[in-house]
Amino acid sequence: MKFFYNAEVHYNGENYFGWQKQKNFKTIQDTIEDALRVIAPSEKIRTMGSSRTDTGVHSRANVCFIQIQEDLEPHELTKKLNQELPNDIRITKCERTYRHFKVVYFAKRKQYLYIFKINNSDHSPFYHSIEENLDIEKMKVAAKVFIGTHDFRNFCHKVSENVDKKREIFECKIIEDQDFISENNCHGSYALVIEGSGFLKQMVRIIMGSLINIGLGKTTLSQIQEALVSTEFKKTGFIAPGGGLYLNEIEFIRDPFKGPKSKKKKS
Repeated sequence: MKFFYNAEVHYNGENYFGWQKQKNFKTIQDTIEDALRVIAPSEKIRTMGSSRTDTGVHSRANVCFIQIQEDLEPHELTKKLNQELPNDIRITKCERTYRHFKVVYFAKRKQYLYIFKINNSDHSPFYHSIEENLDIEKMKVAAKVFIGTHDFRNFCHKVSENVDKKREIFECKIIEDQDFISENNCHGSYALVIEGSGFLKQMVRIIMGSLINIGLGKTTLSQIQEALVSTEFKKTGFIAPGGGLYLNEIEFIRDPFKGPKSKKKKS
């Protein structure tokens, strides 16, 4: 028999080449599947993450769909996984689910944080250091331009032409002295807080790079606005390093931790 679970996974992405398993590269998904093979040896182990985070990116919210052939109580699976996983990957929630729970398509809203420090020369895997000063007020104004539904073709990397580039952004703002991430020596840092219906490849990091360029005076507000409406390539920024990015929250159309629906008994 096959048994199905949803597990919330928190991880520090510093030592991994992103979520998605890759040949000859250490990834979060591979590491979780290796742990599952110890707990429930089988060739029919299957996992899927709700978000395929990039190299170096961290998570406080990713949800992993798990299929194994051993019937374990959710708390037991959580305990066994955390015993087998390295300390930089932790399972924080787990619940039974059903075979067809669409962990990718049921996600209706995601929130990312991008943590950065200014006038700072430290090299950290947990935030992006910028040695120069930035005009934070200009960055705050520019961040609001991304709110709404736009074609983000100029704010993504190597996405197929037949993929719809339109995404809706619900919130996009720069906050000072952020308190979302209190660990990892992030005191005194700033954060881009961005929420949307979904994100294209490296979209948040390119938006962050564009906002940094605004703060440095290398990009103007009108250039950002033009890039959001133009079908021609318009470069406004760069791909900010992955270490500053955190997947912080995911909201689903169906709660992944409510368990499978019970079948009504026939009268």
